[in-house]
Amino acid sequence: MTTLFTTRRFVLLLATTTLATYALLATGAALATTDAGSACGTWPLCTDGIASLTDPTLIAVLGHRLLAGIVGLVLALTMVGAWKAEASRRTRIAISGGVALFVIQVAVGGLVVVTGEPVARRAHLAIAAVLFTALLAALGWTLEGESTTERTTVDTAEPAPSSEPASESPSSAPASEPPSNPTRANAERSTHARLRSKGRTYLELTKPRLMWLLCLLALAGMALATTTGQWPDGVTVVATLAGGVLATGASGAFNHAYERDRDQQMSRTADRPVATDQVSAARATLFAFALAVLSMVVLVTLVSRLVAALTLAAIVYYSVLYTVVLKPNTTWNIAIGGGSGALPALIGWAAVTGSIGLPAIVLALIVVVWTPAHFYNLAIVYRDDYARAGYPMFPVVSGISAARRRILLTLGGTLVMTTVLGLVTPLGWLFTLSTITAGGMFLVAAVVQCRRRTDRATLRTFHASNAYLGVVLLAIVAEALVVGVRP
Repeated sequence: MTTLFTTRRFVLLLATTTLATYALLATGAALATTDAGSACGTWPLCTDGIASLTDPTLIAVLGHRLLAGIVGLVLALTMVGAWKAEASRRTRIAISGGVALFVIQVAVGGLVVVTGEPVARRAHLAIAAVLFTALLAALGWTLEGESTTERTTVDTAEPAPSSEPASESPSSAPASEPPSNPTRANAERSTHARLRSKGRTYLELTKPRLMWLLCLLALAGMALATTTGQWPDGVTVVATLAGGVLATGASGAFNHAYERDRDQQMSRTADRPVATDQVSAARATLFAFALAVLSMVVLVTLVSRLVAALTLAAIVYYSVLYTVVLKPNTTWNIAIGGGSGALPALIGWAAVTGSIGLPAIVLALIVVVWTPAHFYNLAIVYRDDYARAGYPMFPVVSGISAARRRILLTLGGTLVMTTVLGLVTPLGWLFTLSTITAGGMFLVAAVVQCRRRTDRATLRTFHASNAYLGVVLLAIVAEALVVGVRP
């Protein structure tokens, strides 16, 4: 019992150290884009800036150095805990290597302050990224080695959306004025009800629950583009988002039509409109083509041909490359297919600048790396469904433990790529602190999942991943539009 308790405490300590190291990396990246050297040119103490304690940059520098001291302390405690908890050999090697890297990083940090060399600054951040990766690997190995019994039943499921029309309120018609022709009124109400039901059915074909995040990504791409000094007009913003909504709907309808037979074999998707013959596959396909054409008309007419071309590429990517080629044939379907969901970042940037820039590419890469950390959670929970339908999802083919390792790996990659975005843009402390907070919640949810190994905890990680990306994108919009970031 003592060993088990020590192991649990070690997991908590290691997770805390990993998160603190990420915070150190993110704040260091934020300082690298500011004129920190002018606020504090001495090391390790800011003896030349004590008189300017009201300077926000100086406060940030002091906070970063204090955080470095805390990381050094908890890292040392973690190394001791690794031996006391009898961690695996590779875990102890990773943590010991992390300690050595931290010492080197501190020395390079001092060199950055004293010399101001750009090479030293880049090396300082690179070492921090490697340190974070080493600790994340150690955390994954430790969690994998715990002897918690893994459950195989779904203990939490999301309710399937109902296709039945909502009942009308009795008070919707005035009681004091009964209809003069009850038969005609009842027929009209019945017609309206059928139209509403049919409208909801076709709306479901468009997968509306995916639209908010994709629209937010395009909006973040546009907001990020304003850091170049270019601003879109209202028509461009509305037309870009409207074209994106139509394109998303087209992709969703294509997906419903093509996956009809497999959807019928999965409890999660068996009630979809095409799977239940509420809409024929031919009509769903025709509806998809109509939405795609309308999207192209809106974007070519009101935005630009480049934006229209990128949007068409997103439709083809999801509808053909992912749905037809990747999803039914390879375990890399999600990892590669994430590119379709990342394209709105490029679309939003291109709508403002008329080109594709490095910040937009980095934002798109964040989504690509994030996608497995996000979707593998759902694939774990509904693994029996996917196996029944014949989809080679990674958790089905390689096992749940391997999928959880990859969730941690891609989660770490997502956090690092988000830090890179801060380096290549003038995004400030609102973005940095938001990403640290959301990243911490995402990491905690993943750690809890790996420890408890239940489907309930896995679904919580799925929702935490959604929240993380949402917070990152909202922080970009807030920095660019509310705070008023300028190059």
